[in-house]
Amino acid sequence: MVYYVKQGIVPESRHTYDDRGKVRREELFGEESFDGPYSLIYHINEPTRVSSVQSEKKYESMRKDSVMLHRHFRTSGFEYSPDHFRSRQVLLFNSTLKIGVMKLKGKQCDCFYRNALHDEVLFIHKGNGILHSMLGDIKFRQNDYVYIPKGTTYKIDHEGELDIFFVQSKERIGIPPRYLNVYGQLKEGTPYYERDFRTPVLGKPSTERGEFNVYVDYSSYFAVEKRDENPFDVEGWDGHLYPYAINTDTMAPIVGKLHQPPPVHETFSGKTFMIGTFLPRKFDFHPRSIPISYYHSNVDTDEVLFYSSGNFMSRKGIEPGSVTIHVRGLIHGPQPGSVEKSLGKEGTDEIAVMVEAYEPLIPTEKSEEIEDKGYMKSWYS
Repeated sequence: MVYYVKQGIVPESRHTYDDRGKVRREELFGEESFDGPYSLIYHINEPTRVSSVQSEKKYESMRKDSVMLHRHFRTSGFEYSPDHFRSRQVLLFNSTLKIGVMKLKGKQCDCFYRNALHDEVLFIHKGNGILHSMLGDIKFRQNDYVYIPKGTTYKIDHEGELDIFFVQSKERIGIPPRYLNVYGQLKEGTPYYERDFRTPVLGKPSTERGEFNVYVDYSSYFAVEKRDENPFDVEGWDGHLYPYAINTDTMAPIVGKLHQPPPVHETFSGKTFMIGTFLPRKFDFHPRSIPISYYHSNVDTDEVLFYSSGNFMSRKGIEPGSVTIHVRGLIHGPQPGSVEKSLGKEGTDEIAVMVEAYEPLIPTEKSEEIEDKGYMKSWYS
């Protein structure tokens, strides 16, 4: 993250104690060994206290023999589940990324979750709830992005239906470097600023004892930690690594005289991918502008779009919750008749999430269940 946060009780100096009768257990929570962003977390109990670890196999139906085609997935075809970590439906993946959806409803498992390998970005398509983490709570709502660094112990509480589009990355997901000045501050002219981010609110540490399960996600299996103390026993923390949320309503899309290319919509980035957000905005102000996107070849990227709400004028047959992938090597763009229909339009009300991956993405077997098999022909008919 781009700024320092301090919450709760922390010693005056790091790696020290204030009261010999009450020495807190300091944990360095950091990425990229000791060279990346980190926070120092102060526990009441030993964070290493685990009575046993068992493995639980995890099946994600990956496949390796996919033909490169433009594809459309209707995620409305997936059923709801009460379990936010077993129910993640991965649609596309490569060696770095997993992209998919969660559809949650009903009584949740009273368990904790920790992704050992992937940073996570959750886009809240529908519903609201609370992310409870070792660093505090974040209330989230529709059109929020929620960033969760790998290694975070958390659980999700919600009422009613909750629909989430997620991106998981082995690479660190961060603020695009071009948005930051040499001091690490967001520059003027970026789509959002520091005041737009919501950080965890740390409450009273838990002193609860009993039986607690933490499901640690290693991609192909869970390591299930058995604990006799609640892992949310944190009295204080400070640093630059923590979950946060930001709502698309606070973002300011960049517009211009002529149609702007996808990089102006960039929201987050990693080394081999970017996440962008298409937002309600005014269209181009050239008197003869063509406001719809032009045809393009993704020579070096696969482009994924999650359609959340609004009128997606370049695509027909799309519905809220649809996911499309437009692959490298095959030209894509507006479907027949869309260019002419766009002329004279002054704005759009769409909200969509884009992922551009520089390594080819492979569809999963699960994605076949909800695939619109006629999508490739939508540019011909």
